[in-house]
Amino acid sequence: MLKDERQHWILDKLNKHKKVSLVAISQELEVSYDSIRRDIIELEEQGLLKKVHGGAIANSYLPMRVRRAMGIPNAEITAIANKARCLFKNGQTVLMDGGTTNLYIAEQIPHQLEATIITNSLPLATSLANHPKVEVILLGGSFYKRYQITLGSETSAQLRHFRADLYFMGIVGIHPDEGLTIRHYEESQLKRQMMGIAGHTVVCATAEKINNVEAYQICQLKDIHTLITSPSDVLSSVREWPNPDVQIL
Repeated sequence: MLKDERQHWILDKLNKHKKVSLVAISQELEVSYDSIRRDIIELEEQGLLKKVHGGAIANSYLPMRVRRAMGIPNAEITAIANKARCLFKNGQTVLMDGGTTNLYIAEQIPHQLEATIITNSLPLATSLANHPKVEVILLGGSFYKRYQITLGSETSAQLRHFRADLYFMGIVGIHPDEGLTIRHYEESQLKRQMMGIAGHTVVCATAEKINNVEAYQICQLKDIHTLITSPSDVLSSVREWPNPDVQIL
């Protein structure tokens, strides 16, 4: 099996099981352990998974283009995006950072909407290149290749000049006690700053992010205004969380 075929197989396996073992893959594909380890390292460098001891876990930032190429169903993200569309209004300034869900929401913005989108995500900005009525402001700064976003002091300095009506925050984990979390410290700080310049913070969370906890906390659940999730069983579970001030859609 060629390297590209192996790596596609690994990503497909992760999509189905969320976690893979290096030893198990090596045995199943009859390929050396070192070859599989190098495949995992390459895929992590592309931001397509997260390497852990003895294996890898699915990366919530898996780009939509990769999901499409792999034939991964996006019914859950589509349902979330349809709910999110109801929050967009003409004349708004909307702040959107990186992540698969935010990218898909941006791709589904109605063509009749007149708004300004501020983002530090290059893929998200590019997805709006042909939108007839949306003005796009791409924040500069150091380019973090793994997640295709800008970070750093320059990004933070630019944000001080803006005020947003809505902020769509990308996250990796959300938990009723541990709050909203992410894997990168500097990005967690930038997200807190983005919350500070927005009148309303929205988090769109797929099922894999519910009750997941990562290393760096952004904020507590009570600090956001709207949480959008799907499917119905996940939605019912989240509505039982003790946070009555958060709108749950």
